[in-house]
Amino acid sequence: MQITKTAAAMLLTIAALPAAAQDKAELTVRPGEPVAATIEGKPARLLIRSGAVNRLTLEPEYVAQHGIKPAPIMGKAELSVAGRREFRGHNRPLDFAIAGVAAKARAFWFEGAPASPADGAIGPMGVPQPRVTFVLAAAGAGETVSRAPLLGNQNSSSMSGYREASFGMLLTFDMDSAERFPVATAAAGAAIAKAYGGTLSGASWDVDILMGVHRPVRLMTLARPLVIGPMRFDRIAVRVRDRIDDGGRGEAIPEAGAVDDPDEIVVQGRRKGAAPGFGMTIPRAGLAGCSRLTFDKAAKVVEMLCR
Repeated sequence: MQITKTAAAMLLTIAALPAAAQDKAELTVRPGEPVAATIEGKPARLLIRSGAVNRLTLEPEYVAQHGIKPAPIMGKAELSVAGRREFRGHNRPLDFAIAGVAAKARAFWFEGAPASPADGAIGPMGVPQPRVTFVLAAAGAGETVSRAPLLGNQNSSSMSGYREASFGMLLTFDMDSAERFPVATAAAGAAIAKAYGGTLSGASWDVDILMGVHRPVRLMTLARPLVIGPMRFDRIAVRVRDRIDDGGRGEAIPEAGAVDDPDEIVVQGRRKGAAPGFGMTIPRAGLAGCSRLTFDKAAKVVEMLCR
C-alpha cells in the first residue's frame, strides 16, 4: 500500500477501508492542540491536521507500546512525496474514537519518520464527525463566510480548488505550518507568475513539505495580487525547479531585475516523466484575517469566517 503526496495533496494509491461517520456532531479544535481519542479501546492523543493525509497515522512508539501489529494481508505501506518514496511502514484496520464518536479505519505508521508531540494524527475527512472546525482566533465583528468546494476523500488530503482563465490548481490549508508565505509547486508558480507578473528574488530556503521532508523554495513577488476568496497574496514561495519530484517541475519564472538578451540561445531537452503538479499550500499566515476554518463533508464545502 502506498501513500503519495504532491505539493498540494496526499493520495493513497490503493483503496483502504472507509471510516464510517456515526454522528452529526461537529468537532471543534485548535491547530496544534491534541484531542482525546481511543485506539482499540486504549487512550490516545491525536492531532487534527488540516493539511495532512486524512488517514489515521500513528506514532511507531505508540504502536509498539500497545502491541499493534500490521495486517497479515496488505499490511505494508510506503510514504512518497510527489512520487518520490521517503518512508516505509505498515498499516492495519482498527477501531478508534475521537471525542466520543466511534469509527473503524485503516491506520498507518512509518519507520524513521520524525516524532510527533502526540500519539498520532488524522485529517478532517478521516474523523467520524461530518464537520471539523479549526478555531484560528477570537471571532470578531463584521466577519463573513466564504465558501469553496471541498475536494478529496479519506485517501487524500482535505483540499479545495481554484481556477481562472489561464490555469487551475489544488489548494491545501495547512494550519500547522509556520511559513510566512503560501508554497506553490514550480508549475503553479510559473502559471501565477505569467498571469500576475511574478518575479523571483533572493536565495532559496527549505520548507517542510511533509513529516520532516524538506524541499527548496524561492520568493516570488507579484506585480498584481492574487486574490482567492478572502485571501490576498502579493508574495508566494515557489518550489525551485528540479527533477526531485513532480512538485519541482514547471516553466521558468523571470528573475527580478533581469533583462532579456535577444542574442541569448537557449537549448531545451525533452524527456518523459510525471506531469507537473499544480498546487499551492496555504499556511496559517495566509488566513490571518480569519477566525474559523471549517471542513463540511456533508455539504462538500470549505468555509472561511473572515473579516
